[in-house]
Amino acid sequence: MIEFNQIYNMAAEVVNSITASRGFIEPNTTVCVIYGRSGRAYNGISHNEVHAEIEAVRNMQSFGENSVDSIILIDAATMRAMLPCFNCLSFIISQNPINATAVIAMPDRPVPFQEILSQNPLGFSPAPQPRMYSTSVPHSSVVISGRSNGDLMSGKINSLLANTKQEDSEEDKELLEELANEAKNKKGLFGGLFRKK
Repeated sequence: MIEFNQIYNMAAEVVNSITASRGFIEPNTTVCVIYGRSGRAYNGISHNEVHAEIEAVRNMQSFGENSVDSIILIDAATMRAMLPCFNCLSFIISQNPINATAVIAMPDRPVPFQEILSQNPLGFSPAPQPRMYSTSVPHSSVVISGRSNGDLMSGKINSLLANTKQEDSEEDKELLEELANEAKNKKGLFGGLFRKK
């Protein structure tokens, strides 16, 4: 198994190359590095609706490999390590059953895939929200763009709206809708400058 600092530095190099070619990092960009059992490393960058983990698996498969030893996923803007979503972990395991023994490289310890998947008995997440961890690993400076925290608030509000029951008062529904609209407007003001159209 590869050490955290080694695989983290590989991911940081990918972020630095993105920054060098584009001059900026788009919000919500993630980078995944997969360390295969062959000893080769493969990377993926999130784009459109494709998660970085899926892109890294596709790159690995293009070289005829499908068995994973360890992976790292980082937020390109903050350079923090993240836990992949249930869907991506399930997809990686579906490519080769041995991948169920793979680990996610995190600053404090390697986290087994099974530890994450055991937290969700269905094996998937309808709205994956990776957890983030800080790292103390130095990295080359990157130019980053701002991020909006409106996504988190908007997600909470949408969740409340989805769970609103018929017996709730009309006043409660109107309040939730007003909060949701307010969150969207704020996101448009601050996050809209950096979003893809």
